[in-house]
Amino acid sequence: MSILKQLPNLPLGRAARVFALVAVAMAAGHLIQAIAARESTVVAQDISRVPVDIVHLSAGTDDGPTIVFLKPAPETLTAAVTPEQIGDVMATVPCSDDLSLEALPDGMIGVALQATCRTGQRIVLRHAGLAVTGKIGSEGRFQTVVPALSVAEVVEVLFPDGQRVSQTVTMPEVAAMRRFGVQWQGAAAFAVQSFENGADFGQVGVVSAQNPGSSLSGMLTLLGDATVENPLMAQIYTYPADPLRPVEIVVEAAVTPDTCGHDLLGDVIFSQAGRAMKVDLTLAMPDCSGVGDFLVLKNLATDLKIAAN
Repeated sequence: MSILKQLPNLPLGRAARVFALVAVAMAAGHLIQAIAARESTVVAQDISRVPVDIVHLSAGTDDGPTIVFLKPAPETLTAAVTPEQIGDVMATVPCSDDLSLEALPDGMIGVALQATCRTGQRIVLRHAGLAVTGKIGSEGRFQTVVPALSVAEVVEVLFPDGQRVSQTVTMPEVAAMRRFGVQWQGAAAFAVQSFENGADFGQVGVVSAQNPGSSLSGMLTLLGDATVENPLMAQIYTYPADPLRPVEIVVEAAVTPDTCGHDLLGDVIFSQAGRAMKVDLTLAMPDCSGVGDFLVLKNLATDLKIAAN
């Protein structure tokens, strides 16, 4: 107050500067009191908080008021999860391998596998001598449709760790069906073609991988996943229901840089009257000068039919 009383005796400019300094000093004092009160309140509420950063409010000096940012003290933070705790949590996750089969029309078997903890794994599906590969999807599921080769046969799924799961399904209609197929290891080797009702290459009535046909006539089923390691592939052809309809079945093998100059190994599968049989197939491929050619095997189905009888 004494300073204010002296202001009338000062020149106008000097009086203004003095008044400004007084205002700044009073504001700074008020700010210091407010911060001190706030800090005391924070400390009173949670003494576990510790300062992590200090910011000076005064520019260019070290004695101005400061703001202190607080965070919980280290001992109040949640402890890190240990490997043992992770194991305990994982142990509570259900890890079952469940296989279910469904009898579908046209003598087909619907296969559904639920393997929650085997995402992305390679599997082998086996049925009556047939063995093809598959891959479990991102949600732990695998589904496919397989031609039944016998009236009552086990369908089995093998996992990389040696574990397996199986189920049995009864397919009485297979007793009235005929099926022929070939299986092999590798992305590409053999191919089945059927010429129905006297059809020739390029004509209507030729059933192949490019034209798999339908259940109303003959039907070719492509099996196996070629994207997995060591793929097991197969093609199974279902004959027309009428045994009097003429059908010629051949097995082709393309001469490629991957197949030329060595033997191709596979199996021929034949199913009739609800029973299945399998025989080895070995085909000596020509040297690599024949790349682009095809080897055609005829009468395999007839020979197996005779052998089955």
